[in-house]
Amino acid sequence: MKRSLIPIVIGLLTLLHAYSAAAQSASYTPESPVVNSAEMPLYPDLARQARVEGTVQLRVTTDGTSITEITSSGAHKLLLEAAEQNVRTWKLCRHKPQTFKVTFVYKLESPEVYGFVNPTVLLELPTRVEVRTKKPMAVP
Repeated sequence: MKRSLIPIVIGLLTLLHAYSAAAQSASYTPESPVVNSAEMPLYPDLARQARVEGTVQLRVTTDGTSITEITSSGAHKLLLEAAEQNVRTWKLCRHKPQTFKVTFVYKLESPEVYGFVNPTVLLELPTRVEVRTKKPMAVP
């Protein structure tokens, strides 16, 4: 008798688990936004040529599905514009409407090189983006 109940109990537990998981996923909304897709952030060429580095602070407001407002501060205008343009390309998964901070760090590294160099990009979305590239070779 006990052996015949084991498959029934296992079956009921499996159904209960599947129902519970489906109910949770249907109503789940992450606390902080999840970036589903975005363009690759690059170091603005003019800022690189001018050897401009800095940290951009963005305050991003969302309506639960998309970005509705961005305010920026903390760095040269070339970097502010690049950071804002990149965040405007972000496609977000459904989330609670909110305002959050994003930090973009732009760094130039040695050695100096001639011409364009692919940057190193570190993404800790949605709160931090770091873009590093080589310094341009000084023109005499």
